[in-house]
Amino acid sequence: MDWDVIESNWAEFKGNIKQHWSKISDSQLDLVAGRRDYLVRTIQTVYGMSKEEAGSQLSAWQSVQINIDGHFYESKPFSIR
Repeated sequence: MDWDVIESNWAEFKGNIKQHWSKISDSQLDLVAGRRDYLVRTIQTVYGMSKEEAGSQLSAWQSVQINIDGHFYESKPFSIR
């Protein structure tokens, strides 16, 4: 999903982000306000990781976000039984 969609629907994505990075506070997410570079720095600072690792994690999260009829979800990988 394009980051512009995430940024323009930030209020809807904050909860999903909290599920992935639970140490990030609501007030920190409010300060991020949808800006990707701010979120990378926040993940980096809160979790004590490199900027590259934080960016990689965020890119992986971003790549599985989908829009179904105007609602945003995280696609789950399916498994073949």
